[in-house]
Amino acid sequence: MNTPKMRARWARGALVGASSAAMTLGAHAAAGGGALPLGSSLVLALLVCATVGALAGAVRSDDRRVRWLATTSALGGAQFLGHIALALTGHHHDALVPTPGPSMIVAHIAAAVLLGGAISAAEYLYAVCASVLHWLRLFILQSPRPMPRARRRATRIVVPRPVLATGLGMRAPPHATVTA
Repeated sequence: MNTPKMRARWARGALVGASSAAMTLGAHAAAGGGALPLGSSLVLALLVCATVGALAGAVRSDDRRVRWLATTSALGGAQFLGHIALALTGHHHDALVPTPGPSMIVAHIAAAVLLGGAISAAEYLYAVCASVLHWLRLFILQSPRPMPRARRRATRIVVPRPVLATGLGMRAPPHATVTA
């Protein structure tokens, strides 16, 4: 069954995958990596971020703190794995310094925390709004009222029978014989 919570989890996974890919590729390009990566670097980074997003969408929990922690961890992990994938395919920040600086690490952590909170809030609000709209649909839409069932009553319709046509005649003696 496709419930609002399930669709909200799918949205969380899609948002984690898309935003982690955007942060990973954008930060790599902004931090001295030159232009955006192309070819196999881009494909591998997008594949890693999409996989982490799908895994983040599979996490089921009713506690908001657990969802926020899972989302933030997935965002941080996707960025880290995306940077590893970009470094392995030859798209480095700087040829002399293979590891990112402390300012980049802080920026990535801050972005993961803020986006984790935003994505968790969006997931919660989506589930609430979808549930409210589902209930409002019951009251707003005018559904046709069911037709009342027809009641069948046994009726006795009295129909005058033709007396002379049947050959049976009347059951009583003729009126002339009764008076004589």
